[in-house]
Amino acid sequence: MSGKESMQINTEESSSQDTEQALIKAYLRKADLRILPPAFAMYFLSVIDRNNIGNAKAAGMDKHLGLHGTQFNWVISAFFFTYIFFEIPSNILLKRFGARAWLPFIAVCWSILVACLAAAKSYGALVTVRVLLGIFEAGYVPGFIYLTSFWYTRRQQAPRIALFFSAGVFAGIWAGPLASRLQSIKGSLQGYQYIFIVEACMTVGVAIIMVFMMQNYPMSATFLKEDERAAALRMLEADWALSPKAKYSTRQVLRALSDWTVWAYAIIFWAAATGGTTQAIFGPTLIQAMGYTSTRAQALSAAPSACG
Repeated sequence: MSGKESMQINTEESSSQDTEQALIKAYLRKADLRILPPAFAMYFLSVIDRNNIGNAKAAGMDKHLGLHGTQFNWVISAFFFTYIFFEIPSNILLKRFGARAWLPFIAVCWSILVACLAAAKSYGALVTVRVLLGIFEAGYVPGFIYLTSFWYTRRQQAPRIALFFSAGVFAGIWAGPLASRLQSIKGSLQGYQYIFIVEACMTVGVAIIMVFMMQNYPMSATFLKEDERAAALRMLEADWALSPKAKYSTRQVLRALSDWTVWAYAIIFWAAATGGTTQAIFGPTLIQAMGYTSTRAQALSAAPSACG
């Protein structure tokens, strides 16, 4: 082979690689615009919806319903009893029905339950609704992570999951000021009831948007060109990405559960989440106990998240 022919082959290979990279960039740009904005917004609202019980307490819910002793604490805990156990079952159903249908569905279900909190008239009703709320909210975070495993390589997945979780911080910043405004609405309902109803409606709105924006898998995505799809599939197959047709066994689940690194990260996340959740739920009440008005305490509760 002459030097001229070798140079021509190298030029063609370089051109082919440049084309492949351009197609992958186009694919990632389109995938990001379709997946990340609605997923970010929904996690933002998910955090608000699970923690707005604390804003409702600061707005007078416990006094209006006659809660006493440790009853409010049990209302909080009721959510997490089911949240823990329904993450895996939810992902099994997501695999069957697809993320485009399942994630908006569970979001609408939990938003209905949040609205039901406004209608609760007793301690028992609050506990019941919070137990059901945990069932439907349990599937959202693992569902999003599972979805991204089909769209991105492991290296690409990490920064997008980090961005996704940052929505929780923004929720901490905005939850208090938003609740402060909502509880000030003048109408036939108690201030805390407006918090539940309006925030539930916001979640339904994002769920509707999610139906139209999200798609299940890159191999069936209608917003991709054929050459972009082909380049994406080559990239994902090279990374050993998950296949939507793959079958998973109990043995694989047990292998993951027996991995010490899984438990190490779980403990780290538990430690971080415990402080954050405590602040989010009890922050407004603690500030109110310092002598601030309810609306002022709600607004000031944003400070820890804003500084963090």
